[in-house]
Amino acid sequence: MVTCKKGGGELSRKLLTILMLAVMPTLGYAVDNSIYIDQTGDNAVINITQDGAGNTVKGVVNGAPGTRGVDAATIGASNANIAITQVGSGNSLALGVNATVATGRSADIVYNVTGQGSTALIDVNASGQGSASNIIIGVDQTGNQSKLTADVQGSGSTLSVTTAGVGDSVSSTMRGDNNESNITFSGTGGGNTATLDQSGTGNNTIGITTSGTGNLFDVLQAGYGNTASVGGYASGSTLNGNDNQVQIVQNGDGNTANLGISGSTNYVGINQGSSAAGQSASVKINGSGNSINISQGMNVPLLTLPTRTP
Repeated sequence: MVTCKKGGGELSRKLLTILMLAVMPTLGYAVDNSIYIDQTGDNAVINITQDGAGNTVKGVVNGAPGTRGVDAATIGASNANIAITQVGSGNSLALGVNATVATGRSADIVYNVTGQGSTALIDVNASGQGSASNIIIGVDQTGNQSKLTADVQGSGSTLSVTTAGVGDSVSSTMRGDNNESNITFSGTGGGNTATLDQSGTGNNTIGITTSGTGNLFDVLQAGYGNTASVGGYASGSTLNGNDNQVQIVQNGDGNTANLGISGSTNYVGINQGSSAAGQSASVKINGSGNSINISQGMNVPLLTLPTRTP
């Protein structure tokens, strides 16, 4: 004889419902984090922290630097202070800032990311919207295969990047005068890439500090009185490693290139073209099988893009 208790099926359904509700929040945490911001107004203070894989801060979306999509979130006006921290693999940042003043601080941006495979695009007036000046961008990346693209329009601006990992990439374009780009690859694994482009009337500075093997660095500066340093000419600040390739192109008068490498089978190319004399190149290389090519003077053709000769 089988005895059935009344309401047993109803109780089972209630237990099932409770279990499903208990699981739903857990499933929610597995979803990637995403933040979209559209801010207008002066003196904005924005702090963002994301922890978990596949975090996203939306800004400039999918496309070349300066290209904004229909859902592009932007930070507008002047004196914006932005701090973003992401932890986890596969993070992405797409941030657009539109400044509206030509004097004073336009934006102060700090970006910290930990985890491999991160991708960041920081665009400050690159598409020519408004006027900007004295932009400060500080980036600290930790993790392999990290990629940063910065596009900045505004004089008196500073880009400082420290990235620790293997196969990291930094690409920047800065338009204006008295701008400064300092890139430090703090890891020793190598395989890093940097493409740095500065244009304007002049007095711009680029510095790359690194060590390791198989690094590829391209530097392009237009204007007068610019300085580019890779590895460093001074003792103790050289690039230590083999099979590195460095190309420095400077178009304009009174420009300076400093480079120091310690290692073998490295390639160095320096092209300084101008309408007058006054170019300077200081190169110190220790090791075997290295190749050095330097051209400078009024008859040196001006190059628009870095051209590497293996």
